[in-house]
Amino acid sequence: MFKEILNRPKALFWAILLHILIVFVLLLSFKWTDRPEVAENKAIEVVVPEETIPSEKPTDKAPARSALTATEDTSPDVPEKATETAKEAEQKAETEAKAKAAAAKAAATLAKQQAEAQRKTLTEIQETAQQKAAAEKAKADARAKAATEKAAAQQESAAEARAKAEARRRAEARADAREAEQRKIESAQKETERKESLAANRARAEAEAKALAAEKAREKAKADARAEAKAEAKEAANARADAEAKAKSEAKAKEAANARADAEAKAKSEAKAKEAADARAEAEAKAKSEALARKKADAEEAKLAAEREAWKASEARRKAAEDDARRDANAAAAAAAAGPSSRDLSNARAAWTSAIKRKVKGNWNKPSESFSMSATARVSVRNGGGIGRFSLNCDGSPAFCESLKSAIHSSDPFPKPEYDELYGDTLVITF
Repeated sequence: MFKEILNRPKALFWAILLHILIVFVLLLSFKWTDRPEVAENKAIEVVVPEETIPSEKPTDKAPARSALTATEDTSPDVPEKATETAKEAEQKAETEAKAKAAAAKAAATLAKQQAEAQRKTLTEIQETAQQKAAAEKAKADARAKAATEKAAAQQESAAEARAKAEARRRAEARADAREAEQRKIESAQKETERKESLAANRARAEAEAKALAAEKAREKAKADARAEAKAEAKEAANARADAEAKAKSEAKAKEAANARADAEAKAKSEAKAKEAADARAEAEAKAKSEALARKKADAEEAKLAAEREAWKASEARRKAAEDDARRDANAAAAAAAAGPSSRDLSNARAAWTSAIKRKVKGNWNKPSESFSMSATARVSVRNGGGIGRFSLNCDGSPAFCESLKSAIHSSDPFPKPEYDELYGDTLVITF
C-alpha cells in the first residue's frame, strides 16, 4: 500500500496539505472558544444566531436566545458600561460562532475533498493494480505461449530425429539383408559346385565300378548260386543283411583275397588322395572367399557375372553327369543281380568312408587352435547306421580330441552304404 502511495506523489501532497489545514482549523477553533471575561456575579445575556443552532424546534415560543445567570445575583444594577461590554461580548460570541460554523464547513469540505482524494487514490491504485495484473497475465500468457511453441518445436525436432534414425536403421537393415542374401547366394553356389564336383567324382567311380561289375558278372561261373542267394534275401528281407553279407563275404574272400587286398590298398590310396583333394579344395575355396571379400567393393559385378557363367557351366556339367549316370545305371541294372565284386566293395567302402567323414566334419565344432593336429578314428557301423565299435587315436589338444569325439557321436546315424555287405566292417577315417 505504501509503495502505491509513494508512486503517486501528487495525491500524497494533497492528503498532507489537507491534514495540516484541518489541524490549523482545530487550533484556531480552540483559540476562539475561550470564555469572555465578565464581572463576577453578573448576568450575561448571549444571543446566538439561528444559523449556528441545530434545526431542532423549541417546545415553547421563547425567543432565540439564552441567559446565563450567576448562582448568586446579589450585585447592584449594571451600569451602562457593563451593558456595552455585554454587547461587545455578544458580538464577539456571534463572530466566534460564525467562525466556528465556517471552520466546520471548511472542515467538512476538506474532509469531503480528502475522502474524494482518497477515493481517487484508491481508484488509481486499483486501476494500476488491474493494469499490472493484466500486464503480468499478458507476460504469463506470452511465456506460456513461448513455452508451448518451444515444446512443439522440440517435439517436432525429436520426431524428425526419430524419423531420420528409423530411416537410417531401415537402410542399414536393407543393406545388411542384401549383403546376407549375397553371402547366402555365394555360399549356395560354392556348396553347389562342391556337391557337383563330389557327385561327378562319385559318378565316375560308380561308372567304373559298374563297368567292372558288368565285366566281372560275365566271368562269374557261380551266377546261379548268387541268384539263389539273392532270391533268398528277397524272400527274407529281415535276415538279408547278416546272411547275404556272410555268404558273399566268404565267397568273395575265397575267390579273390589278393584282388581284395589290392583293391583295399587302392581304395585307401584313393581315399587319402580324395581327402587331400578335398582339403585343397576347401583351402582354395577359403582363400578365394577371402580374396573375394577383400575385392568385393571393386569387382562385385564382375564376380557375379563370372559366377553366373560358372553356374551355367556347372549346371550343364551336372545335367551331362546326370544323363551319364542314368545311362550307366540302366546299363548296370542288368548286372546288379550278380552282386558286387571286390572292387565294387572297395570303391563303395571308400565312398562311404568319405560320406561319413563329410557328415562328421559338418557336425564338428573345430577349435580355432588346431593347426598341425590330427586324429585317426576306427569305426564299425551296424545295420541301420548306428555306431558299433569305435576307437580314436588323437594327436592333439584335449579340446581338439573331445570336439572330434562329440562330432562323431552326434553324427549317428551314419549315411547308408551302397552295399549292405559293408555293415560291420571297420572303417579307418583320418581327420
